Amino acid sequence: PDLPRFGLRFFLPKTYNQVKYYGYGPYESYIDKHRASYIGEFTALIEDLHEDYIKPQENGSHYGCRYVKLEDMAKQKEGKILISSREPFSFNASYYTQEELGSKKHNYELEKSEYTVLNIDYKQNGMGSAACGPYLKEAYRFKEREFEFKINIKW
Repeated sequence: PDLPRFGLRFFLPKTYNQVKYYGYGPYESYIDKHRASYIGEFTALIEDLHEDYIKPQENGSHYGCRYVKLEDMAKQKEGKILISSREPFSFNASYYTQEELGSKKHNYELEKSEYTVLNIDYKQNGMGSAACGPYLKEAYRFKEREFEFKINIKW
């Protein structure tokens, strides 16, 4: 089977509530779902990155990013984390874990984490439409078995 995603997950203090990034935005974007977005620099609050689907699922990712910076607005200059890479990556920042999104049947059942959850993905499968259509196209599947993922983290 294809890997759904490969990356790192960080649990940051919930006060890291603002994100600035260079990549596809301002809407959520994936390898197979980014035509409504465009490349640029964007700033948003973490809570505004969440797409409130009736059935909770993966959401709010940003594809093709060169950097993402989260700021702890309570601490200003002291509370920042910057992640960058020469190769594009995807990120998702949310108050919900993947486990929380995957375990609930309705959006009103979701419980926010005590953290800001930051996912930095080398790659992930496209969103596809297997729930109501054909399986994900070959071009959007994560088929690599060997790869190198290098990121810079500045805290």
